[in-house]
Amino acid sequence: MGGSHSAYSVHRVPLDSRAVHIYTDGSCFRNPGGSSGCAAIVQYPEHLSREDEQIVDFGCSESSNNRMELLACICALRWIRLNSPWPDVSRVQIITDSRYVKDNIIRAQSWRKNDWRNLYGEPVENSDLWRSFLSAFKNASMTVHFEWTPGKKTPILREIDKAAKTAAKRGGTDIDRGFKSGTVARSLFPGAATRFVATGQTAVIRPYRHRPIKKSEWKVRFNVFSEESGKYIASCYALVSPELATGLHRQHGYRVRFNNDPNYPQIVELVEEVSIPNRMTP
Repeated sequence: MGGSHSAYSVHRVPLDSRAVHIYTDGSCFRNPGGSSGCAAIVQYPEHLSREDEQIVDFGCSESSNNRMELLACICALRWIRLNSPWPDVSRVQIITDSRYVKDNIIRAQSWRKNDWRNLYGEPVENSDLWRSFLSAFKNASMTVHFEWTPGKKTPILREIDKAAKTAAKRGGTDIDRGFKSGTVARSLFPGAATRFVATGQTAVIRPYRHRPIKKSEWKVRFNVFSEESGKYIASCYALVSPELATGLHRQHGYRVRFNNDPNYPQIVELVEEVSIPNRMTP
């Protein structure tokens, strides 16, 4: 990037006592699609003799945790542009505990060059916010470094966590216009869905969430059912055309055929609807 900005990175390093520190966090109840919010609190270096202040307080009726974590950083960058510089402050450190931000911030430029697709050609989720992030970073008007910290181990980290949850609980005041809710039910497995290993096979699935990523592609999350064991064995995702997506109803069972690309799994055919249990079996 031009100007005095560093390359994109997220570090876990000691904080600079002469820098302005901005703590960010996001929250979503019933993630994704539930009441959501994000917050940011700025701490000034001691030589400025200024009190901490909350600079972001955003609450909406529906979004996702990842979007709120990222939006908090975007809002912080925009605030920097409007409020900097400060005497004897050479940089700003934005502190996040989001692994989503940590893992993807360095990839954003490559996604943009690849028409918002990842290394394997899959469309990138939340590309609207990543566009905004790149623009806000470029125009922040001074050097900004992102720092990653795990957990809520200090008073300020607990404070920003509370502020984000308060905004999410309030919800409704603001609107996340880029959020596409799709249809949502609960997975039978905890944790995030993993990429389905597509090798041209057919499989029985129970969709629990699908939403548009691009006009021509939807992302479907589903539980995989093993007919051999009579049990659900995984939570996965694949891409699908809008036409096929409309036929994959939540909590129904389907035998589907996949393409032959484990790095870019796609459902290419809905073979038939099948009867499957709607809960985990012992």
